[in-house]
Amino acid sequence: MNVIPKLLATSLLATFPFLTSAQLPPQRLELVKVENEVETFEVFKLPQGDAFNYYLSVGHLGFGDEVLQVMIDPLFELFIPLGGTVAEALESMQNIQQIFKEAPGTSMESEGCLAFGVPNDKREPVKITLIKPLLSKTLEFSIRREEYMRAAHIQKSEFDSLVRGVKFYQKIHPKEP
Repeated sequence: MNVIPKLLATSLLATFPFLTSAQLPPQRLELVKVENEVETFEVFKLPQGDAFNYYLSVGHLGFGDEVLQVMIDPLFELFIPLGGTVAEALESMQNIQQIFKEAPGTSMESEGCLAFGVPNDKREPVKITLIKPLLSKTLEFSIRREEYMRAAHIQKSEFDSLVRGVKFYQKIHPKEP
């Protein structure tokens, strides 16, 4: 009877060094988050050595074409790199925000990363296009693959909230590079 608890304790002690030495993925440090009924959009920073890299997460991408997108991938997110400082992140966000002043169909290209949890170094071109469904203005972030397209959408009001959040973050953290 006394053998089982001792065996369990010994096995836990034996595996503890392996569990503590496992390298955890870098932690996303949120600057601002906007949620709607379907998706969550976020600007965050990731530690990289002694510095940080800032990213925009436009959420999970659908599968489909220009007309129909089906949301079946709840794991992978599209990350847009924004720079290494808060000022660079804000400038990148404001550059993207300028598309809302253009005619529907206007697009620009950026690089992005489709990854699980946190961005990686596998970058690919992302097309950012202004579309105008019904009464709203929406940005479509799309990645074209061989026979299909993957896309995420963010409305102007949601994107504006992210930009305001980054501006506010910059004001309350003036010494952060």
